[in-house]
Order: sequence, then C-alpha cells, then structure tokens
Amino acid sequence: MEGGQFGAYRFRPMRLRDTWTVASWRYPGEYAFYDMSWIELLIIRLSIPLMRALNVGDCYAVDDTSGRLAGVFTYYRRDEDELEIGLAMRPNLTGHGYGLAFVRAGMAFARIRFAPKRFSLTVAAFNRRARTVYERAGFVALRTFSRNTHGKAIEYIGMGCMAESSQPEQENATLRASGDSVGEA
Repeated sequence: MEGGQFGAYRFRPMRLRDTWTVASWRYPGEYAFYDMSWIELLIIRLSIPLMRALNVGDCYAVDDTSGRLAGVFTYYRRDEDELEIGLAMRPNLTGHGYGLAFVRAGMAFARIRFAPKRFSLTVAAFNRRARTVYERAGFVALRTFSRNTHGKAIEYIGMGCMAESSQPEQENATLRASGDSVGEA
C-alpha cells in the first residue's frame, strides 16, 4: 500500500524534500526538545529502503486537505504483533485540538497497512499535551524510563493499546497488567 486518505489526512511515502521540510520545523518553548536537525532526519530517511526491504517499518508523510505537509508518521514493527508509532505534527498545528484526529488517522492507516494486534509509542514525560491525546486515542501508560537525549537524562513513558478492540478498556487493562509497571526504570 502506497498511501491513502484517512479523514482529513492523506498518507503517502515520505520523500527527500519532506525530510528537509521537517528539519526546518521549530517548536516553541519546552517543545523545542522535538526540533530535529537535517542530519538526524536524513539518517532516518536513508534507512527507509532497508526498513521496507526487511518489512520492519516505514515512514509516511501526511498532507492536510490543502496538500500541505501536516506531519509525518514512522512505523516500526517490534514483533509480529506490535507496531511502534512515531509521529510529528507541523508546529503551527500543535496545541489547537488537531492532535487526536491526526493520531487516529495514523492508527487507522497502520491498521490497514501493517495489521498489528497492538500499538506502542514513547512520549517525553513532560509533554502532557501529547500524553492526553494518546490517552484519548486509547493508549495507556505501561512503563517509565530514562534515556540520554540531547546530552541529558530525560524521563519517558512507554504507552500501548490494542489495535482493534470491541472492549478497549478491558483489553488495555490486560495490556497494562502484562507490561512493566509505570514508575519502573
């Protein structure tokens, strides 16, 4: 599957020019933590053909209804059942209530493209806005851990949810119980 329309968003394979665009994005205040250099993004972009060849993941650009790049999604298969999601939204779209529809569109696309049983993602613990969006999308906190990022120890939260569920609350409670406890490093 090359891409597709999901709600207000169109998914398509990420191109080199998308990499340069995302590298130019600058987030305000504490969210500057998410600014990426073109070298970091170029490494990710150059790894895409290998990820595709090994069938372990892919990266997609996401355009809004006007055809402008609204964000990107990366998908990485952790195992046969679990798909890890990474994402970024254009800075001027963040904090305005677009996040939930964006995340849900990324999950809907992934269900069709990758058919996972569960999703996972990692979020910086300080990013309450993103955590709220992920919780509204059905994710639950599974564990916390620290990782050296930009030269300092940053606390992260690993989150997960079932990809398809008629009883998301019950299944996510089971997922939470089977994962590491929140607060463990």
